[in-house]
Amino acid sequence: MTISLNQIALGLGILGFACFAWPIMQRLSGKAPPEAPGSGKSLRSPLWWAGFVLTVAAIFLQRMAAQQAGGG
Repeated sequence: MTISLNQIALGLGILGFACFAWPIMQRLSGKAPPEAPGSGKSLRSPLWWAGFVLTVAAIFLQRMAAQQAGGG
């Protein structure tokens, strides 16, 4: 069984989305404290940045897979 670039890209995309969504879901469910106005903090935690990087990697791999499938 071989894993294609499409499958890797899909896995990275799902993992990246989960990293994006986790802090938001924690705030919405009340498990994480709300931010104080003007504190300068945001949802951009290290987990958010990991999600961002994973999503960019997934997009890059998907483009590579599309190019290989197109023969170019």
